[in-house]
Amino acid sequence: MSRTERLNHRFASIGWGLLFIWWGMVVMVGPLTIGMGAIGTGLILLGINAGRRLMNIPLRDSTTTFGIFTLVWGALDLARSWLRLPPELSFALLLIVIGGIVLVKPLVVHPDIDG
Repeated sequence: MSRTERLNHRFASIGWGLLFIWWGMVVMVGPLTIGMGAIGTGLILLGINAGRRLMNIPLRDSTTTFGIFTLVWGALDLARSWLRLPPELSFALLLIVIGGIVLVKPLVVHPDIDG
């Protein structure tokens, strides 16, 4: 196993450990809402990819996409609850954000592609 593979495996293990601890805390502690849990999940996933980037390990597109997705979902859920909007509006906004991410992602130049 190469150094990069070992480091990548270590980052994945750390990420899973952090996620399980965070999810357990969200379930255990009453004031932590699902929105806050989603925000924490997004930050953990994006943090793992930031660590990969610092160690010159290729980033995982799925981790980045899911991290952004959960961060936005959490923010929308918190905004919905603060503004006392119906839950279906939060879901509709989430679908619009997902559509925007899916639309913009192919338009952004990938660093591995020449041209």
